Amino acid sequence: MEKVYQSNDACCGCGVCMTVCPKQAIVMKEDEKGFIYPKINTEICVDCGACKNVCRFAKKKSESTDSGSSICYAACNTDKEELSHSTSGGIFSAVAHEFLERGGVVAGACMKFNDGKAHVFHTVIDAKENLIILQGSKYVQSHLWECLDSMEEMLKSGRNVLFSGTPCQVDAVKNKFKKYLETQLFTIDIICHGVPSQMFFNSFLEEYQKRSGIQLKSVTFRDKKYGWGRTGQLVANDNSIEKLTRDDFSYYKYFLDGEINRESCYACPYACPDRVGDITIGDYWGVKKYDPQLLSENGGKLDFKQGVSCLIVNGVRGEELLERFGGNVQKELVDIQHVMQINTQLRQPVAHSELRKKIFVAYTKKGYAQVDKIFKRQCLWRKIKDKIKAFLRLQ
Repeated sequence: MEKVYQSNDACCGCGVCMTVCPKQAIVMKEDEKGFIYPKINTEICVDCGACKNVCRFAKKKSESTDSGSSICYAACNTDKEELSHSTSGGIFSAVAHEFLERGGVVAGACMKFNDGKAHVFHTVIDAKENLIILQGSKYVQSHLWECLDSMEEMLKSGRNVLFSGTPCQVDAVKNKFKKYLETQLFTIDIICHGVPSQMFFNSFLEEYQKRSGIQLKSVTFRDKKYGWGRTGQLVANDNSIEKLTRDDFSYYKYFLDGEINRESCYACPYACPDRVGDITIGDYWGVKKYDPQLLSENGGKLDFKQGVSCLIVNGVRGEELLERFGGNVQKELVDIQHVMQINTQLRQPVAHSELRKKIFVAYTKKGYAQVDKIFKRQCLWRKIKDKIKAFLRLQ
């Protein structure tokens, strides 16, 4: 067999195909943009088809979808400490905390730094004190396959496992461990904006460190010290901090604009109301517009400044997960159509413009410094346009 997938937009890079190959003929390789794809060693491949059979992404693209029987809430974690370390309303940490307390294990994405480079991967934890490493947004693709052996070991030993990830990762895990779906395996999918590559992210970090003369020890894409929003921070080894904003950093702007994701994200079959997780979580950005009565400033129970999540409970399994492990979840029923107004990935995949091609041509030919040049030119033109508009208003 020469390829697991037919085209780049038909592979999400989950790596499950690699883990099921009986001959270990598959490795995950980066392309020139840093996106990971399975590479088959045809000399040892026996063409058994296990890799294609386990691939959920290609099958999902051909399946019809519907809205299912989901119930939607505006929600937050009642544990203020956990909430402060969460990106929005802290629903993952609330459920995961109780899951761990009851003897289960939790698998999620973490980011670790070594010599100024980030490694984002899924890992399994079994202690509450380690929960913090799984909290917060990581706006870069995680290496899912790094946790699958540990998950299998836990499931075979009879432990309950809670898995959190992007919808394509959740579906891949469910397919690999399908015999545990009704018993030990519980899942949370996030409302995903798409995933850039780790190589591209590290190239951004390398360029920043070279320009600033410092070495980074951590990156937080969104930090509650700046309120509930999209401001994060870059932390150096000397503990100096610089704010991470879309206006000042190319990687962050291009991610939020949807310009640097892998190709499969733009044809994502999971960007729809039919969710694959037992529960779905994301930000309820529209709460002030659609449900202001729920906020503490208006006499409600949810604190806007600390973040408000949308929590979608998908079917009986989702109801069971929330009932058993949602003791610290404060929730209020809302209309899912309101949530979908801003969380457009509940309706359709993220889109990109012609800029994406320009960015990656520059990157593959001249490195990340050239991407920053494109960004700086855009910033300059934006300032010029703003000055012209301000001048015209005075006339």
